[in-house]
Amino acid sequence: MAIVADAWKLTADVALNAERNFSSDAQFEALASGRVDAVVTAMDNVMDWNQRAGPQDLRLVAQLESTTPLTLVGRTGCTWPEGLRGATILVDAPRNGFIVALRAMLAERGLGPDSYALEPVGGVKERFDALVAGRGDATLLGPPFDSIALQSGLSYIASVQERYPTFPGQGLVVSAEALPRLHPALSTWLEVLNRARKRMVSSPDAARQALVLAGFPVPVVDVMLKVIPRSLCPDRAGVELLIRHRREVELPGADTTYEELVNFSVLPQT
Repeated sequence: MAIVADAWKLTADVALNAERNFSSDAQFEALASGRVDAVVTAMDNVMDWNQRAGPQDLRLVAQLESTTPLTLVGRTGCTWPEGLRGATILVDAPRNGFIVALRAMLAERGLGPDSYALEPVGGVKERFDALVAGRGDATLLGPPFDSIALQSGLSYIASVQERYPTFPGQGLVVSAEALPRLHPALSTWLEVLNRARKRMVSSPDAARQALVLAGFPVPVVDVMLKVIPRSLCPDRAGVELLIRHRREVELPGADTTYEELVNFSVLPQT
């Protein structure tokens, strides 16, 4: 999702430009070039992106889902993480995003970075297509692609949520330098999102009907209702889990804190 700034020159209303995300690298490039002002992305990405040539002041300003359901799916017959020794794992990016949790999980099972190969292929649909085409041995998938993959005969290996119950959902990322300029529009948008969040919690049946009528598949709607966050404030336990994972697998960007990564200035008061 990209947030377009042009509409904010004359009004506090927010114009959204919804785009399918092909990769986290594409999101970063859009932010770094100034083509977009904010992106919804895996919260771990911020720690890596701030190490790259670019803004280096990116912050988490909201959390938009309680968790991102992630299932490790592999070739038929591979049902344990230890079976991935020597495997090619399809990823969005090798050192940021959801793969960091998987790298931590594999390290706990005795599989270090030399035990497998990481093959960047892009976002969740790209990873799904590549796995089905036989270009790799395993990948992390979210709804509905995880269910489709399992129904097609591929194997369930592990769940990130089962191993890490506090694993957080996606967040809204903005440059700290741009926040004063973007504050009115972001505050307006997040206030609308917060009202929608409250209505989904209080009236789940109505929310389900509205989402189905909007064209979302029922299995996706079920997941959306399960991951409604308790608030839009980035969860401390979740962010600190991401920092710990990055530190455990010795990736750059782990020398940070929750306070350094999160900016609360545009969050709704309640």
